[in-house]
Amino acid sequence: MPSPAAVARIPGREQVLVVPRSRAMPDGSWHGLRRGGVGRLLQGISAWGEFRPRSEVESAPEWQQVIPHMVVLGDGGVLVMRRLRGGSERRLRGQVTLGVGGHINAGDGSPPLAWSAGCQREWTEEVVCDRDLIGRPVGLLKDDAGAVGQVHLGVLIVVSAGSARLALREDHKLEGGMEPLAQLGSYYLEMETWSQFAYDALLLDDLKRADDEGLDVLLPAAGERKI
Repeated sequence: MPSPAAVARIPGREQVLVVPRSRAMPDGSWHGLRRGGVGRLLQGISAWGEFRPRSEVESAPEWQQVIPHMVVLGDGGVLVMRRLRGGSERRLRGQVTLGVGGHINAGDGSPPLAWSAGCQREWTEEVVCDRDLIGRPVGLLKDDAGAVGQVHLGVLIVVSAGSARLALREDHKLEGGMEPLAQLGSYYLEMETWSQFAYDALLLDDLKRADDEGLDVLLPAAGERKI
């Protein structure tokens, strides 16, 4: 019998974490990376967050689906991934992403607890890593120009990997690896919008400091694949 967490992600039954748009972005929308604001968003999740069927909120901008976008920086550069046909989000297939992450689900726990648990689950589902790492939230990502961006609010999390050994677990959904920052420009036009925002900030060397202190996420070591 599948676990409650697995049932929560079955297509057609998936319940995803959402926050009313007016609560998630009380000062209105923007385009790009907004530094800080993560602590206030997490307070909003605790107070007004709930789980709703993904099929209902995918076309409902009044509900914001909160998504971690974990950008991995290591001695070998930046983790770069291309989404393959095996991915569930058809609108993003073929695009390049710098962010590990996905929807926070009802199986991750109650809204006040689900954020960190969901980040950890997404990390271990997508990445193989030989040691524990720390993710530092640095700001919020927003793009209302397209149908996907209108219903999603990203949390940009910087993961400093150092010399850790990493590989992609879901190789039927993603392909890629660590690449020097200087080489990422060749992918720019293929990048998802949030990843373009993150890349622009990396070029400006603007992601070293977390504006919200005390919100770090522990990302546990995850094995099973040879790396």
